Amino acid sequence: MIIGMAIFLVILAMITSYRLIIGPTITDRLIAADTIIIFISLVILLLALYINIELLIDIVLAYAILLFVDVLIFAKYFEYKELYK
Repeated sequence: MIIGMAIFLVILAMITSYRLIIGPTITDRLIAADTIIIFISLVILLLALYINIELLIDIVLAYAILLFVDVLIFAKYFEYKELYK
């Protein structure tokens, strides 16, 4: 069951990569990249639960925090067109 969910998330990441490559605007590409990163972190989390490695859960949590900071930086950049204002 867990492996099936991981495979499904990988398929969704491959479908989302179409928007990453073909996206008409930079915002579409950034959202697609963040979505792919979320899917991959969920795959890592599912595999950590399947293999029973607790260290990977901590790594995925740290990765999610970095992803959140990444989204904040891009949002500030697109709002003000510069990072330091």
